[in-house]
Amino acid sequence: MNKKKTGIAVAIAAVLGLGSILLYNHQTFSGEYVPADDEIALHIQLDTEEDIGLLVFDYRADDHEYSGGTSNADRSLIKHNSDNIVVWKKETLNSSSDTVELSIQLRIITEYVEPNYENIYPENITHYVNPISWEARFGESYFITITGSKANGYKAVLEE
Repeated sequence: MNKKKTGIAVAIAAVLGLGSILLYNHQTFSGEYVPADDEIALHIQLDTEEDIGLLVFDYRADDHEYSGGTSNADRSLIKHNSDNIVVWKKETLNSSSDTVELSIQLRIITEYVEPNYENIYPENITHYVNPISWEARFGESYFITITGSKANGYKAVLEE
């Protein structure tokens, strides 16, 4: 009888362990980031004609202004069809609410240049994208698609 209980406990532990591994693999390898309850995940999908150097974003969360960006660590260009994920934590955005008023101004830097903390780059390679604003809820993901080219300009659309 004792061996039977031990066998059942081992089987339950194995099933729970396998379930945890499958959930981890789904989140890690499916490419889908699931934000925690205190995070906002922003997927910035590039659908541009050419690869870009840097993606810079100036943003406002309620009454606080921030700036950030993304580039490839190996100094290669960001692929024209890539999904770039930005994650903001509640404490980073100085918010104690479940939602935050977000507005974001994206900038495409068309050539790779060394990123800097001031986010100041040469005007001739800097292209501004239309600003986007929305009320964001923590624990949610949002999707922005950027289309266009350096010759014709870029446009951003927030998926509703």
